[in-house]
Amino acid sequence: MKQIFSYNKFNEDIADGLVETCYSLAQKSIEGKNNTPEYIEANKTFNQEFMKYCVENAGMKWSGLDMIKNPMVYKKSGFLETFDTILAGAITPVVPTVAASGYEQLYDVTQVGFGDVAKYEVDSNELFIVNSLAEGIARGGVQTASNTEYTISAKREQISLYVDWYHVAAGRQDWGKLLQKIGASFAAYIQARLAKVMASIITNNTDVATNNQDGIAGYMANGLTDENWLKVARLVKLANGGADVYALGTSIALASVLPDSAKGFRYGEDSAIVRDGFLPDYKNVPMIELGNALVPNTINGEPEVVLPDDIIYMLPLGMNKPIKVVMEGNTVSVEKDPLFAADHTYGFTVDMRMGMDAIVGSKIGAITLN
Repeated sequence: MKQIFSYNKFNEDIADGLVETCYSLAQKSIEGKNNTPEYIEANKTFNQEFMKYCVENAGMKWSGLDMIKNPMVYKKSGFLETFDTILAGAITPVVPTVAASGYEQLYDVTQVGFGDVAKYEVDSNELFIVNSLAEGIARGGVQTASNTEYTISAKREQISLYVDWYHVAAGRQDWGKLLQKIGASFAAYIQARLAKVMASIITNNTDVATNNQDGIAGYMANGLTDENWLKVARLVKLANGGADVYALGTSIALASVLPDSAKGFRYGEDSAIVRDGFLPDYKNVPMIELGNALVPNTINGEPEVVLPDDIIYMLPLGMNKPIKVVMEGNTVSVEKDPLFAADHTYGFTVDMRMGMDAIVGSKIGAITLN
């Protein structure tokens, strides 16, 4: 399920209306509707109402968009503070909306207050040892029933960018697309970190990210064979109290899971492969595709994806997800760049506080395909 964060309402109809309109534009841009006449008109109307509100909130009289070209207007502190506040309110729910897409099976999102840390308690999965006692022995060794507690703190994450102020003054700034791009940039960063943490579980599975966290040694297999598939699924099932198990991977990874011959297909499975690229389930283990993303600085060069295509994960249904994402506070903050450019561009920074780590509270499995 996607995690959607709300902003703190200003309890002012105009300000709240502007934030909700801008967020609506971002949603339409995410859906690919930013070239429709309705979107273009809504964006134009929002731009004018946004600038009008900033001007009037700074104690000036609105006379039209042309006044936005005047540095005596757009450099006024009241104007800029209002601009940043509305923009921050609109960006706040966009980031987690974009970030959650395709990865919600791997991580849980926890929201904590400013200055707080997220606490996770992992129940001990060890069974008590039954002692066979000789006559005359009062009791066996005493065993402690204890759980383990882990904490994750958030750190500051930031994007610095500029917008062309003449585009704003001309009513041509696409606000929905701008917010979508900011959200997608944070999302790509989160997904890249998630992939790195998942890789650490596989490659360094006895010491996952934080010392003394249990990894998944013994729940891994190299090579995709029916024996490895059934063995890992069985171990994950048994280690989690008989929970149902499902497999996760990219579409390329899941496409590798096939019976030895076409005779092994059940009725309709061949058409499912043509439609989806992979089987819906294999050996009683449902398969779910993980969305992928391009590494940002490789988009215009040699493209690289953040999630490897040679690993299939097996997770217990309804149990603890292995990755924990912590969002501190419930707002994204926007601040103007103190080095305000002289070429009529407006620079600002977008800050959020986020933390991420692996806490393997429920045993998971993995099969490497190479």
